[in-house]
Order: sequence, then structure tokens, then C-alpha cells
Amino acid sequence: MSRSINASLLAVALAVPLAVAAPAAPAGAGAIPKSAKKATVVKIVDGDTIDVRFARTGSTVRVRLLQVDTPERGTCWFTAATRRTGALLPVGKTTYLLADKEPKDRYGRSLFYAWNTGGVFVNRNLVRYGYGKAVLYKPNDKYITVMRAEQAKAKRERLRIWSGRCDTTNTPTPTPAPTSTPDPPSGGNDPRFPTCAAANAAGYGPYRRGTDPEYAWYQDRDGDGVVCER
Repeated sequence: MSRSINASLLAVALAVPLAVAAPAAPAGAGAIPKSAKKATVVKIVDGDTIDVRFARTGSTVRVRLLQVDTPERGTCWFTAATRRTGALLPVGKTTYLLADKEPKDRYGRSLFYAWNTGGVFVNRNLVRYGYGKAVLYKPNDKYITVMRAEQAKAKRERLRIWSGRCDTTNTPTPTPAPTSTPDPPSGGNDPRFPTCAAANAAGYGPYRRGTDPEYAWYQDRDGDGVVCER
């Protein structure tokens, strides 16, 4: 092959732009389903019920969060669960709602899974940290496997409703039965805090090495494989 041909091939190669690899998506990116409806939170009724307003119609709708059942008014952990939902879904802020098979319950409430603007799956978060139980209201079963796995973690860690105590009185709550269900990954959807103390104060943690992506965010000072212990 002549030198002139080699030079021509080199020029063509240099003219073709090199492919640049796209940066990897951060953990938890895209957690909000694309088909979720956008709404504004207007009221926190209790831990598993909120009122929202849809911009398109301007109508206010009462929403029952799917697959989570938080304590009723007047019972242990009711106030804590209600506050938790209010912290995850602040009034006046946007929420993203996803329906399942059955759109409403027998009381006329709209049934949805909810995410906040940070991508936190609120229904799952409430179950994971012991603010409510995982429940199945057929036929809405889209995330029930995940919810039950998160409940198993909360029970094993004896968080809130599974702690055997009440947050407002000395009346104990039922002691949860032991379970051998392995810890599932949490998905790394929790907010990131500067310290474990800040995470605990907001109701988050603990996290386990090899199970929870959030483990890598904090320093395991005693090397026991768990950070942000309560």
C-alpha cells in the first residue's frame, strides 16, 4: 500500500469523532416511574392518607397510599407516622403518583404509590422504617414483594411499631415474631445526611454492609458491618 493511500486513510480516521461514553447514572436515578402523575400535596390526613391537587383539573383528591397501613388515630405511633409522611411529602410540594389495577377503594379514595421530588418511594419508606405494615389489597400487587421484604427488615431491627413499645405511653405493642427472611437491598433511595446522627434524627438507618447502598455513605467506626445504628 502506497504512502499516499496510508495518509488518506489516516485523514479519514482522524475526521471521524471518537465515541464518548455517557456518564453513569447516579444511584437511585430514574426511581420515579415515567408514567407517574404529577400533583401538589395539599394536606396530610394521616400516615397513609393525603390530599393532593392535580394541576390539569385543579381538583383536590384524597389519596390512600397503596400497600402500607400506618397506625390509626389514638394508637401507638400514629403521630410519628403522620409526621413522617409530612416530612417525606411536604404540603405545597410536588408528589408523583402511580396507580395500580384498581383505581379506588370502597370509600372512594384514589389509590396510588407516591414518590417525592427526591425520588423517595414513600410507601416503601414508611414500611422500611417501621411506620406502617405492608398490606395487600387485591388486585393492587405491583410492589407487594418489595414491601414484604422491607417489612421483614423493619421487624428484624425492631423499628417503631415492631419495637414492642409505644411512643406515647407505656403500653407495649405486640412483639413481632422472628423471621429468617434475608435482607434485601434498599435501593439507595434514602436521603444522604452529613452524619449518622443526622440520619437517625430524621428517622433513617441502620444500614448494613453488602445489603444497603447507603452503608458506603457513612463511616463504620467499629467495623461491625453496620452503620447508623440506633
